[in-house]
Amino acid sequence: MKLPEGLAGVVISETKISSTKDAILTYAGYPIQELSQAPYEEVVYLLWHKKLPTETQLTEVRKQMVSDMVLPDETIRLMKYIALEPQHPMSILRTTVSLLGTTHNNPKRDEPLRILSKMLTAIAAIIRLRDNQELMKVNPQWGVVENFMYLFTGRCPTSQQVKMFNTVMVLHADHEFNASTFTARVVASTQADYYSCLTAAVCALKGPLHGGANEQVFKMLEDIRTTGQKPIDYVNERMAAGKKIMGFGHRIYKDGDPRAKILRGIAEQIAENTNNSVYFNLQEQIRDYMFEKTHLHPNVDYYTALIYHCLGLDKSTFTTMFAACRTAGWLAHIMEQQADGCLIRPSSEYVGPINRHYPGYEKESQENEQKKHSDSERDSKDK
Repeated sequence: MKLPEGLAGVVISETKISSTKDAILTYAGYPIQELSQAPYEEVVYLLWHKKLPTETQLTEVRKQMVSDMVLPDETIRLMKYIALEPQHPMSILRTTVSLLGTTHNNPKRDEPLRILSKMLTAIAAIIRLRDNQELMKVNPQWGVVENFMYLFTGRCPTSQQVKMFNTVMVLHADHEFNASTFTARVVASTQADYYSCLTAAVCALKGPLHGGANEQVFKMLEDIRTTGQKPIDYVNERMAAGKKIMGFGHRIYKDGDPRAKILRGIAEQIAENTNNSVYFNLQEQIRDYMFEKTHLHPNVDYYTALIYHCLGLDKSTFTTMFAACRTAGWLAHIMEQQADGCLIRPSSEYVGPINRHYPGYEKESQENEQKKHSDSERDSKDK
């Protein structure tokens, strides 16, 4: 029997956090289309508690998160040292999460909400440190999204920008048992601490077939614009060479990623506002041709890449931004898996060679048997 590749379609556990059943994305039963305009803090509460917060609870979550968006001095010192060496931002983030687990590990205070706040601030700090820019401080009068944008851009965002980016963060907050979330759950099933689980999730997200795809999408747009090549020719050349066109297709959404449909409108608007419409126009040409040629639709990474560029981010930092958004979901799944108390330990089907013997082992075994038999006979005679 042929096993499904990559566990496609295999149900390995139950969850109350999110669902993609029938290609419809919901968070705790709420359609993503309805939640896309909800405050980010409200969605975090929903993912963790499976219900919407009251106004008082929402205010308290927002207040606590903003107050905790500060990094320990020792963490910042070590981050500055790490950022001196040229390396991918996701590598810096991987190490930073581990640092948070050592310079900030306080079981009495390291509840998920506090950890989420630190993760957002750490990611913003990585972006600033790479460009030798000063680290910013939060404004207690602002919400989480507004503060986060200020921390990584150094500019006070407009209300329109905050609204758009709030939607981006909500759409990326969770997505059932994706690769990085499943990785976090496997580690959580061993009852490891939050930081160990998050570090593992970051490692999984880094790959180009998962979170790293958004970086590759914008690299494609830059290559086309730099070379002046026609988008269709570029796509044909890559496909003829057996290479993927990043940002297209999804294992679950065969008729289109619902998140991409929402993000397309945001990408068009922000591209026009920042004089980046040339990139959006390229995306539209590629999108139309890809559907005509392969019947594949854009996924969540396709338009997110342009949105991040329009916010002034370097493409190498795009995946760290994905991590910032997805941490809320990772923590929700870590908590759920730890509460379940079951160790994830699947089995495999061995298909390699069998009945092999190490050179000389069989001869040695025969000699040992002969010696054992001789010793037995001698002992019998002695009796």
